[in-house]
Amino acid sequence: MGTAMRVNYAGIVPLSTLDWTGRSAVTIFFRGCPLHCPYCQNHPYLEGTGLVELEFVEEKIKSSKPFVSAVVFSGGEPLMQAGIVDLAEFAKNLGLSVGIHTNGCYPERAAELIERKLVDKFFIDVKAPLDDPELYGKVAGYESGETDISPSRTPEKITAAVAKTIKTADASGLEFELRTTVFRDFIGDEEEISRIVTWISENVKNKDVTYVLQQGIPEHSLQENLRDIRVLGREELFELGKIAKSHLKKVRIRTKEEGEEVV
Repeated sequence: MGTAMRVNYAGIVPLSTLDWTGRSAVTIFFRGCPLHCPYCQNHPYLEGTGLVELEFVEEKIKSSKPFVSAVVFSGGEPLMQAGIVDLAEFAKNLGLSVGIHTNGCYPERAAELIERKLVDKFFIDVKAPLDDPELYGKVAGYESGETDISPSRTPEKITAAVAKTIKTADASGLEFELRTTVFRDFIGDEEEISRIVTWISENVKNKDVTYVLQQGIPEHSLQENLRDIRVLGREELFELGKIAKSHLKKVRIRTKEEGEEVV
């Protein structure tokens, strides 16, 4: 199966309890992403090449199989990889559940995985209000000039793609989680969170969808001028969570101090 196709591999966490709440998973990271979010925590994975045969990744999954119930594909952006479909099929054939962390820019590949019953859960980033392409573009790194602004990757096209990915996951009946990383003075004030969750409540039919507010960690940011920003504390995040809760049933916050908490 894997001789002709390769994937841009970045690394592995053989046993993770953080990447899929309530599950033990092997998490595979891939290189490459069409976005360059200034606060990105995994920015070493944005560039560079680590091309490997599919069998290399399959062996990694197989070696974790006795200890986990799931595989999570993350990055970078895993849906950039054509080989993700074959790897998901391999994992399913081993009896593992498949989770995908995605920025939502590849709705067609998400749809293919759903159609072929090769995914069990999506974790989809909602970086900013989806009805505000300009702000979304800023949060996705367009103002820094690093993002590849090709005709297929304008902020308007990105917000449309993310919305389509969310609606595709929603229509499938699969479990999925939406999440926003919040960063003081950059993204995630009360008004922005209110706009994000209003869009979700108006556009997502699954009223049991989980929405997570994640604490951005400034010192790990891609953009150096964000690294000295004071981290948004747990109490502040909880207050934002209450705003989200006024629109959505299932809201959680994720912080360094306390891990994941239900609001």
